[in-house]
Amino acid sequence: MGKRTLLFLTLANVLLLCLGWVMTIYAYPRLPTKIPMWINFLGQQTLFMKKSILFFIYPLVQNVFCIGFWRLSKCKNKKRFTDNPPLKSKVKILLSRLEKEYVLLVLIFFNLIFIHLQRSLILVSHGIEKGVSGYYFLSLFGIILILIPYYRIRKKLIEKKGGILRI
Repeated sequence: MGKRTLLFLTLANVLLLCLGWVMTIYAYPRLPTKIPMWINFLGQQTLFMKKSILFFIYPLVQNVFCIGFWRLSKCKNKKRFTDNPPLKSKVKILLSRLEKEYVLLVLIFFNLIFIHLQRSLILVSHGIEKGVSGYYFLSLFGIILILIPYYRIRKKLIEKKGGILRI
């Protein structure tokens, strides 16, 4: 849980954001005249419309979501560690890095969800698929939910170990 891990996770998120844009920009000129703006998900009807610039809403929302989620976590993180003076400084640093790692890892899976939605829109517009792969979509959400207890356990271990740390 060092600086290299955080750097790697940050670069992975930046790469996924870029891939979402590249995929959308590459696919847009090749799309047919009627494209879906909303796809069949859990039995909903696919909503088709004329090809328009609204197709770029998905990568734009992906960027806004990721930046907003990341910024929100930074504010929450600062407040939590300034309000808790009894923690030793080494434990504070470890907990801060753990939370950053958690946020960046969760953002990777949210980026994958957005990319899957964009990919599904492209494939539905070409008639290759009928909608979102529910199994893949729900698997990504399942992984995000599994990460919650995993990081809570890691946090408890750091706090418990921090009580006996001699700095």
